[in-house]
Amino acid sequence: MPFEFTSPQTLDDALKLWHTDARWFAGGTDLVPELKTELAKPTRLVNVKGIADLYGIAETPSGLRIGALMTLTEIAESVMVRERCRAVAESCAFAATPQLRHVATIGGNLAQDSRCQYYRGAFRCWLKGGDVCYMREGENREAAVGGYHDCVHVHPSDPAVALVALDAKIAVRGRNGTREIAAAEFFHTPASGDRRLNNLQPDELITNLQLPNFQNSRSNFLKTMDRAVWAFALVSAAVRLDLDGAKVRAARIVLGGVAPIPWREERAEKVLIGQEPTEELAARAAAQVLQSAEPLAHNAYKLRLARALVKRGILRG
Repeated sequence: MPFEFTSPQTLDDALKLWHTDARWFAGGTDLVPELKTELAKPTRLVNVKGIADLYGIAETPSGLRIGALMTLTEIAESVMVRERCRAVAESCAFAATPQLRHVATIGGNLAQDSRCQYYRGAFRCWLKGGDVCYMREGENREAAVGGYHDCVHVHPSDPAVALVALDAKIAVRGRNGTREIAAAEFFHTPASGDRRLNNLQPDELITNLQLPNFQNSRSNFLKTMDRAVWAFALVSAAVRLDLDGAKVRAARIVLGGVAPIPWREERAEKVLIGQEPTEELAARAAAQVLQSAEPLAHNAYKLRLARALVKRGILRG
């Protein structure tokens, strides 16, 4: 299907070029495969790579600002990100393959489409507007174990998990102006009446991320992958501990690969508050993970993986 390719130099010009049959284009690691399989059929691509405002990693009074067009490799290798927000750097370092990380942008990674093989294949699945989620009763080894409604796909982004754990904010721009969305509110569980994977409006694009300043805090990101694929997480975990001396003042534990959105485990967090992280405490917190899970026929193994990763993340320095 033919399409027009445009390359504006400013956000204002980009938004003027957008219409309902247009798609934003940056790294292309998600969109290009969709074009090849005709999963996406835009009549215009709006290439935003020439917009200078979408680049850069900078310190601001409220924390770190990361432009949406920064690649995963650039974020992973940033000294500022590694020192301030280790989980974010590690999540970018573990995402995809080295070749893809060099071109994939953080904005595109967060807004990417489902990677479910049924959605990407020749199936009129529920997420594509059909009536059946084929993964639910089919090959569901990589499917969600909880938090799902009509579709059991899992969100494919690794950085999304870390950004939720670090209380990041996502700035977006559309024709009606600019707004900020908390990372925890950005992602959307598809359900009847609203099958979107995120809360972006059709004309909006991500412009930057804002990571807050933390005092006496440490974070990390851990991930398990299938070696045959070596890219998307079977399960991942981002753990952030804010410390008061040796004791935990506040905690965030967020899982990937287990739900249609990054999945926060508040029950496990509560176990840690006011306590010093020890092997025994980490085990008790990990035991609370995915207590309300509803695994499918082939993915109950994810519960054990998630609990093991959470325990390691809590104890990791």
